[in-house]
Amino acid sequence: MSAPNTIIGLGALTDHIATVPQLDAARLQLTAEEGSVLQLVGRVERIDQVLARSKLGEPRTIAVLLSLRAKGAIVPARVVPRGAPAPVVDAAMAEEVDLEPERKKEIIELERSLDAMDHFAVLGLKPGAPASEVKQAYYNASRRFHPDRYFGKNLGSFRARMERIFRRLTDAHNVLMQPDKREAYLRANPALAQAERAAAPPPPSAPPPSAPAQQLLTPEPPPVHQVSSPPPAPRPPVASSGPSSIPPPSRPLAPPPDDGASEARRAERQARLARHPYLARTGRLAELIARGKAAIASGDWERAYHDFHQVQTMDPKNREVALLLVKARRGHDSQRATIEVARGREMERHGDTHGAMSAYRLACSLDDQNAEAAWRCARLGHLLGQDAAESRGLAQRAVELEPDKVEHHLTLGKVLLDSGSKKLAKRAFEDAAKLAPDNAEAKAALKKLRWTF
Repeated sequence: MSAPNTIIGLGALTDHIATVPQLDAARLQLTAEEGSVLQLVGRVERIDQVLARSKLGEPRTIAVLLSLRAKGAIVPARVVPRGAPAPVVDAAMAEEVDLEPERKKEIIELERSLDAMDHFAVLGLKPGAPASEVKQAYYNASRRFHPDRYFGKNLGSFRARMERIFRRLTDAHNVLMQPDKREAYLRANPALAQAERAAAPPPPSAPPPSAPAQQLLTPEPPPVHQVSSPPPAPRPPVASSGPSSIPPPSRPLAPPPDDGASEARRAERQARLARHPYLARTGRLAELIARGKAAIASGDWERAYHDFHQVQTMDPKNREVALLLVKARRGHDSQRATIEVARGREMERHGDTHGAMSAYRLACSLDDQNAEAAWRCARLGHLLGQDAAESRGLAQRAVELEPDKVEHHLTLGKVLLDSGSKKLAKRAFEDAAKLAPDNAEAKAALKKLRWTF
């Protein structure tokens, strides 16, 4: 069967595809087939040439190329003939993803300049910036370049680019926030150390000489003799007129404190305490943890993961937050897997079986507990004649996760039957018949198997 002239998600057969620069294949967890096809692509290659050189056959090779495209390993490319002027727009800018052109350009330019930037420049700071500015800059950059900010969107190769940028931001933050690592980094970069010393405030000037020293330099004036006046004569006692005599005047009472001024002083003291580094950090951690827990309760896994990730960066020894971060990550991946399954169903309904297969595979890699993703991937892989061992494993996983689904047992039976395991296939069809005795497909399969035995 010859491949169609245009492959949805890749382009025409005469178009080119290219491997994403600085691709981390280990992070993507590529299969053996995906690795072999990626080697055929090389730096850049035409689609029809890849199909012609592949030993997997055209349908299987197209499915693997779509899977590599979904994982962000390859992208459509434009090849400029020798001597022709370079295109104004980068090939990556033509990639169809859910990002605005300005955002795509910003990500591409920042990723390409990472290797030439120091830790301060990566965060957009001047050399010698204090820890408070480093912390704020990292927080602002995390909100812009964290890949999970675009939950549920198609990022293509830009997901790998943003992950590399975010790792670089995190490394810069961790080095500049820890005094020992920062000092070692500045020793290794004397120019940055000199810039930091230049940016430091000047030391305070020497205090003026003390008063006793000034008195030693000043001649002591001669003593002045004063004649003291005689003490005043005592007054004669005044006769008391009885018990109702007037008492001597007492000291006047102090005026009551001004409530407005007292409240203002108290508010100012609380504000000063709130600005204390330790109290501010503690308050910020408590705020992020509370917001993350509220996000989990409302099902906003992206917000929860972002908040708990910030807390773990600020407080790596917090065991509770480490567990909550794992929970948020699993919820995030599970939610995204559900979206990919729905996208695959829609693509399959429109006849794009290879695109649907890529979506189901991505859902399986995100959430290995998603029974529907495993079943649909096994069923479609069996129909497309793909790897029988992979389809068998996925069908078995679907049966183990949801043993009460008839379609799961039927798919497992078909895969086992085509791979030559007739006894195991018969058992799978019998399990399906137990769940639905009137199922015509299960009855027909068992009847056929009885004839062969």
